[in-house]
Amino acid sequence: MIGDLSYPEGATPLDPNELGGLKHKHITTQGELDQLEQANIESGLRWLGR
Repeated sequence: MIGDLSYPEGATPLDPNELGGLKHKHITTQGELDQLEQANIESGLRWLGR
């Protein structure tokens, strides 16, 4: 556990420097960040396909 954040078993916590630079403050693990980035990529690809 880092600060007030708790992580599910097996989750990779984000470095405090990475957490400080995030716009989405609900992101606490690398997996959550990966999912958000994937959704953003898919959204961008849909936008390009218009």
